[in-house]
Amino acid sequence: MAVPSRGRGVAGWSGPGEGPSEHALAWATRGFTVALRCGGVAAAIVAAAVDDGTGISRTWQLAVFGGLVVWAGLFSVTVARRGLTLPLVAGDTAAVSLALLAQPRLVPVSAVVDETTWAIMLAGTAVYVALLAAGQVTGLLLASAVIAAYMTGVPAETSQVRSLIVQAVGVSAIMWLLRRGGRRADVIVADRDRERRQAMVEAARRADERTYRSQVHDSVLSTLTMVASGAVPADSPGLRKDARRALRVMERFSGDALDGDGAPVDLSERLRGLIADQSTRVRVDLVLARGGDAGGIEVPEAVAVAITDAAAEALRNVARHSGASRAWVRAEQDDGSVTVTVLDGGRGFEPARVPAARHGIRYSIVERMAVAGGRATVTSRPGAGTGITLRWPRG
Repeated sequence: MAVPSRGRGVAGWSGPGEGPSEHALAWATRGFTVALRCGGVAAAIVAAAVDDGTGISRTWQLAVFGGLVVWAGLFSVTVARRGLTLPLVAGDTAAVSLALLAQPRLVPVSAVVDETTWAIMLAGTAVYVALLAAGQVTGLLLASAVIAAYMTGVPAETSQVRSLIVQAVGVSAIMWLLRRGGRRADVIVADRDRERRQAMVEAARRADERTYRSQVHDSVLSTLTMVASGAVPADSPGLRKDARRALRVMERFSGDALDGDGAPVDLSERLRGLIADQSTRVRVDLVLARGGDAGGIEVPEAVAVAITDAAAEALRNVARHSGASRAWVRAEQDDGSVTVTVLDGGRGFEPARVPAARHGIRYSIVERMAVAGGRATVTSRPGAGTGITLRWPRG
């Protein structure tokens, strides 16, 4: 089986630039578009059934409405499983447009003249679905295709074309305002989160400094004081033990370590050890690319610890929650940056819907990387697996 590339199977339709507001808007419109499609088809069938049937083919009506019922069911199931994708919305436009082009065989001329035709309801739902689910320009193009199909197929002149145009322009303007406001909110939230992460990094640095001072006081200074005072013989086993402990404290809390530098270590070896220690419930494959196979991936000790611990938490989540039997860890070094990605093909989830009480991803992965000067991103979707990307330094 080929190793999946980074982000495969988990990226959303709107692309990597999509913000939280766009995710929320897409989630909110799912149920509404399904109701529009199913309700529009049902209303069209009821309206067609009460028509007098003059000048139309009931056989054609049965065939077209049967196809629309099948499409409405397929549309609903696909939205529930994969969300509103561009091919699905384009397919909805095509299905409704084909039905509208067949109006001369489906819609009585009298119903068009009286402006009581079911075709206008069906066209209206397709316009709404296109503008709610697709982007601004794409939605307008799809809505225009529906209006053109209605105008081409309608068997008599009608003023209801204007209502479709007004609907398209109005809904497009509303969606533009919603997306614009959402993007502004995303910027505000991103700035706030950046400030919070910076404050968290500074708090962690101060905590390290306090720990360093307290351990220097408890071990190094006390040992030196005993030696200087002569209270303990120089060859005392207890003094040698205290001196070794003090030396370990000095090595651990060296000035370089506090600054996030220190002697570099091989991250690839740390990852190999991590995978070797994992539970056998999930098979984990390690892929080293661009720098990983040649000279190793060298990072400061503190960074290696943060990345390894975050990857370990990600693999534990795979074993606990994903339902997958296999996962991949991909590590690469490029132009001074290091990226480690943990991928699985499991059941996936909606990151925005994770309860605030769940601390695994937020604290054990995201904030752990932030403290080390890096960043972590989580990409997932129900039924499409999960990808967790750890990057240092923060890019």
